[in-house]
Amino acid sequence: MSWPNRITVLRILLVTPFILLLLDAKESWAYRYGALALVVLLGVGDAIDGILARRTGAVTRIGSVLDPLADYALMISALVTMTIPGILSDNPDVRLPYWVSVTLVSRAVFMLVGMGIVYLLSGFFQGLPSASGKAATVMQFVTLAVMCAAPDLLELAPRLVWWILHAVWGLTVLFGIVSWLGYIRTGSKLLTAGGQHK
Repeated sequence: MSWPNRITVLRILLVTPFILLLLDAKESWAYRYGALALVVLLGVGDAIDGILARRTGAVTRIGSVLDPLADYALMISALVTMTIPGILSDNPDVRLPYWVSVTLVSRAVFMLVGMGIVYLLSGFFQGLPSASGKAATVMQFVTLAVMCAAPDLLELAPRLVWWILHAVWGLTVLFGIVSWLGYIRTGSKLLTAGGQHK
């Protein structure tokens, strides 16, 4: 197994401890910042495995599938968990709004189902990286990181932090929708061309 794929597998394995830390986030700052540290580690790992794969020529079919699966496993579980009132803080308002989590989880599920449909109908089964997709992924990692620190930041400057939170949420959803539309367009072209992606 290549190093990029090893990093991707590690990213998948780290999803479970990340969620376990989130479930105890309101109990102690240590859990919140442990989860934050894992978000940073997972985000860096996501960037590194892609760079390594391209620079060493280790881009493989399994890697192209595992990489987006690692992102979706993290994002779906984290977004759902962070939407539950009382998970991050005793204040039930400190959570991801439903409009954020529903949009982003729907996008992730759509992408997974779409990859399966494209594969069944055209035989093409790889991730389809795009600038908007990468931006959406970065913003989702930023959202997770900010939410981990939100309970403590809100105590310092509640008005400013609430404004920042809404700005981050809005940008994340915007990039998510733009990339979603782009993937629909690319998937349609693949199906029309019989799986020949250019």
